[in-house]
Amino acid sequence: MLDVLRVRDFRLVAVADLLSGLGDWLLLVAAPYFVLRLTGSTMATGLTLAAETLPALVLGPVAGVFADRCDRRRTMLAIDVLRAATVALMLLVHHPGQVWLIYVALIGESGLGQFFDPARRALIPALVGRGPRLAAANSLTALVSGTVRLVGGPAGGALYALAGFGPVVALDAASYLASAILIAAIRHRPGPVSPQRQRGTVLRRFADDLRAGAAHLRVTPGLPVVFATAAIFLLGNAALTALLVPFTGTVLHAGAGTLGMLFAALGVGYLAGAPLSRAAAARFSDRRVMITSLAALSAVFAVTFHTHDIGWALVLFVLIGPPGVCFLVAVDTYLARRTPDALLGRVGSAYGMIQAAATLAGMLGGAVLGQQVGIGVTADLAALCVAVSAAVALLIPRHSTADSLDASKSSLAAPPERSADC
Repeated sequence: MLDVLRVRDFRLVAVADLLSGLGDWLLLVAAPYFVLRLTGSTMATGLTLAAETLPALVLGPVAGVFADRCDRRRTMLAIDVLRAATVALMLLVHHPGQVWLIYVALIGESGLGQFFDPARRALIPALVGRGPRLAAANSLTALVSGTVRLVGGPAGGALYALAGFGPVVALDAASYLASAILIAAIRHRPGPVSPQRQRGTVLRRFADDLRAGAAHLRVTPGLPVVFATAAIFLLGNAALTALLVPFTGTVLHAGAGTLGMLFAALGVGYLAGAPLSRAAAARFSDRRVMITSLAALSAVFAVTFHTHDIGWALVLFVLIGPPGVCFLVAVDTYLARRTPDALLGRVGSAYGMIQAAATLAGMLGGAVLGQQVGIGVTADLAALCVAVSAAVALLIPRHSTADSLDASKSSLAAPPERSADC
């Protein structure tokens, strides 16, 4: 898996992702606590988390087209600089009447991220190819995510307690600027401008691009089923996420410290899952990895939220990580290998919209059901939802390697085309 770091440009992207991700998680913990201290309102605190979800649902289509029409490296560079400036707005907040600035900054940061993520996803296959290195790159990305989850949350809480909100915000802004510097050093450049893509008005070209992306998702064998599988899994996963706080308090009879330990255990599982996902990708098809991972997750989920022992809960949270990472890496690799470079941004943003919508619905449903029917029954329903996603994954066609786009090549045969609009 680490062999892919020999690709200089991917190495820059991976380190940039690590730095900006750490900054995000520092703020993810500190911002709600800061708002709670200023306002004393749990609703105001909850809005800081809701502000992260809405932009993904609204901006997804625009972001995907933008990522495909523009130089992805330049897009990522500009977005990082803008995110640094947006986050810095929170340094101006000193009393409850200014809390709205935090919401503006969080929505702006999340909205800009909707343009960054599809561009990053689409750039990776251009840097490492669509062969074995693509799965390795996605596994390494999962390793970065696990590291961020393990370190970012506790570090954010500790830094906020020791130094206050301002230094956390400054560090997050600095992480974006450091990421921008690394991305600026990427040597990869897109191919020549395509004159045909410049015809018509901006609105007409945008509509045409949306239709092309939707058509690819609709007619490419396997993609609709993979999207449905991911949506059902994420729905159940988010419902369980909504149960974490009441599960910790009412089932484990523990406090915030134990909740932090559970998140850390999940991070350990993510770290362990990264090399496992690479090994699984080398031995099995993406289809088999998805089915097996989801089946394992449904079993672990079914047990986890019924345990009353903190020690066993920590062990089970570690066990959630490996199959979760294997599934997510398999989905990313599957989508990239069956999507032309010119459409990767739109497919990535569509997947991001599915993630956001399913997560929002799952968290709302989990919270309501947990209140109405109890934690145990809701957890069982969520685990059943994940089991259903494993059954749906059985409908994924059994593609051969030849069915993938350039699956056996280390890089694309021809450079991607870009519009002159950006």
